[in-house]
Amino acid sequence: MAEHTEPGDQATPNGSDPVRGAPTGGAPAIDARPARARPSRRTRLIITLSVAALLLAGAGVGTAFAVNAARGGDPAPAATESPDPEPTTPTTTAPPPEPEQPVRVIAMGDMLPHDSVNANAQIEGGGYDYSPFFSGIAPQLAAADLTFCNLEVPTAGVDFGISGYPTFNAPTEFARDLHGAAGCDLVNVATNHTADKGVAGIAATRAAWDALQPSTVAGANRTPEEQRTIPVTEIDGISVALVSFAEYSNAPIDGVSLNMMGDDALVQELMTQARGLADVVIVSAHWGTEDSHEVNGQQSAFAQRVADLGADVIIGTGPHVLQPVTWLPRADGGRTLVWYSIGNMLSTQLTLDQRTGVLAGFELARNADSGAVEVANPTAMLTYMHYDWTAEQEAAGDLLARHSLSLTPLAASDDLLARTSFGVTAEQQVAASSAILGPDVTVVAE
Repeated sequence: MAEHTEPGDQATPNGSDPVRGAPTGGAPAIDARPARARPSRRTRLIITLSVAALLLAGAGVGTAFAVNAARGGDPAPAATESPDPEPTTPTTTAPPPEPEQPVRVIAMGDMLPHDSVNANAQIEGGGYDYSPFFSGIAPQLAAADLTFCNLEVPTAGVDFGISGYPTFNAPTEFARDLHGAAGCDLVNVATNHTADKGVAGIAATRAAWDALQPSTVAGANRTPEEQRTIPVTEIDGISVALVSFAEYSNAPIDGVSLNMMGDDALVQELMTQARGLADVVIVSAHWGTEDSHEVNGQQSAFAQRVADLGADVIIGTGPHVLQPVTWLPRADGGRTLVWYSIGNMLSTQLTLDQRTGVLAGFELARNADSGAVEVANPTAMLTYMHYDWTAEQEAAGDLLARHSLSLTPLAASDDLLARTSFGVTAEQQVAASSAILGPDVTVVAE
């Protein structure tokens, strides 16, 4: 969704959960990622072939010592010398293989380029560079193995006109920098703004992401065949499917170009396919009541529906603010991790809650005994979206005057918050946001 108070975009317990073992099904669009070679995440993702993990072996040398038998005592009977010991062969012991590290996934909320975001990204000589906005959280981004992002708007480029609220379109550099600087490689493109530039804008957006590999994009489509092709990415032998739906569209749109939550047959079909193709199914749901921390009935009902259809993780976006995290029981006896709303990430919305986001983290690991992949250890690193804006500029409603944009860990944002009129400390906002997220997620400072 988008700027609401400035103005709105709407036209209207810790733990692990077994997923499933070896997938079956038809042919997905597979993005095979390499086995990890920490610490360079982006280097791994540049390679598009899956490689086997290198097992390290060492050798230990066993040493034998010969000990002469002692002589002495009564001379009768005569003592005999112990024979020399037989030579022994050194033994080689290979250490056990290192345990496989879990795949670390993070999710970021709305990437929402308002006019002031685009203005701050413009560079001399033409073009845009959004990468500096992410430098304050670069270490956390680099530590992830897969990164989900909610692409709120088309990235159809200059041919469609660059615009902010209420009809958005970003330059293709926005897609480039989300992929390159923010690390976005699981990308939702099913939002209420996806069709702001029509079906041609959707096609141009998909083309922009086609050029950025590896990337897994879901939710908006150029053809019926693309709509029914489940994108699957693989990393460290774990396959992950992304299925995306939007609750509504601001602009009129057909049922193929945008995946809609209300299309029951489509939801059933895509979820069934995804469940058969991948170890892990992540569902992106763009839903909810704007600027509300409360989960509404539509969210609860759709979450239960896709959980029972096999979703392992549900990532919610749309309300622009944080909502609770929970484990939802599902029909097969397992549990689904649900982030009802992960709020905004990059934007120039106005309120502190709209500018408080989260790096929503969780781990994927294959159980050595059962072979099933488990979802575990949900964590939340809260973020703060800062910009400088004087009281006079704010009173005058000069939205384009907002400048010096940056994303930082919320816990380390006291100095930045002191430059605003919010009148709260980082500790106070962390406490308030942690209470919203609830007890099923561990909040970390950085």
